[in-house]
Amino acid sequence: MGALIMRKFNPTRYILLIFLGFFIVPTLFGRAWGQHENIPCTTCHHKTAEELKAYVYDNSEFPISSRCLACHDGSMDVSGLNPPHVLNGQTELAGGSFTPTIFSDKVGHNILSIDQVLGLTPPGGASLDDFGCLSCHDAHVNGNFRNLKKKINGYSTPVEADGDPDFQKNVYIAGMNNFCGACHERFNSLQNTSGARGWRRHPVGITISGAGHADFEQWSRLTNKVTRAQYPSGNPDDNYGAQVFCLSCHRAHASPYNNSMRWDHKKKPQGCLECHSF
Repeated sequence: MGALIMRKFNPTRYILLIFLGFFIVPTLFGRAWGQHENIPCTTCHHKTAEELKAYVYDNSEFPISSRCLACHDGSMDVSGLNPPHVLNGQTELAGGSFTPTIFSDKVGHNILSIDQVLGLTPPGGASLDDFGCLSCHDAHVNGNFRNLKKKINGYSTPVEADGDPDFQKNVYIAGMNNFCGACHERFNSLQNTSGARGWRRHPVGITISGAGHADFEQWSRLTNKVTRAQYPSGNPDDNYGAQVFCLSCHRAHASPYNNSMRWDHKKKPQGCLECHSF
């Protein structure tokens, strides 16, 4: 029989490990976690069928987004947990609002009904089986920013960002182009592209300072920009490292304007002229 080796207990060692745990874990996961880790399971899992029938999705008795909207709809919120209201909210969130999609399919992602023109086919991508909140988010905490899915359509989709506790101004660091591009595949490129209907896609993932057709000096001077940028350094004041990304021009959810744009580009090229001068 082999000898049993006893190790001497070292309290200093374990105190150090505990200290490092408290320091390292928030550092690794502080940017990534969503808010659902702070609420009890019964907040979501006790919802009754009657509470969920407030919404209709493809004539289904239990619509795909109803459990989410039972708290995330400003007109329905009884949770007392102050979740971001992505429908019927009073403030403009970083991701935009789904409210305009009640009146028009052209203004963004529709989680309440199937798009009457596009169906379940995202522009620049292939047809989906269904679409709702859980197409992009996980219901439970998954370690990704805002509980965004880590894998979509076979693509790995990690997203890194510093989230605003008020859900209004996030600092995006990496991954958002690939996340959107998991469904809008032909839009995720460093090159300009055009399609059968004449649309032209703006390149993403390039620095504004290094873009040949951009007026970097003008863009960097603006204090209240309509457009946004991705900052790989994590520093929102790093203009030279700032990159054009999907959310420079679009809202993630929807907006009052066609194609989920941040501004009405058909009436006033406001955002375009922040980066370009003609």
